[in-house]
Amino acid sequence: MDPDIRAFLWYVDGKAAEGAFVQALDTEVKAIKQHKETRREYMTLAMELKRQRQFGREEGREEGREEGRQEERLKMILAMLRKGFSVESIAECVQTSVEYIMELGKKNHLL
Repeated sequence: MDPDIRAFLWYVDGKAAEGAFVQALDTEVKAIKQHKETRREYMTLAMELKRQRQFGREEGREEGREEGRQEERLKMILAMLRKGFSVESIAECVQTSVEYIMELGKKNHLL
């Protein structure tokens, strides 16, 4: 393995900086850590990423639940149409419009 790459990997693993490239990198990392504005930007970015991951998962779960509810609702409407329920009764039961039920019925060749 190339000595510079080995030194870099050791540095990333928390070992002492060895070699000219890794020492220069270490000097730059230390300078950036001391720069208050860069540190603040990094912390703000880290907090925003954490928030997005947290809320992104929750939003994704809720979207998945809503899709599941819509799918079950559609299955129920189609089953009721197959059983011969009136469009008006179905619309009332699932709390939707008669037009929507008619559209689904036609689309699925049930009306």
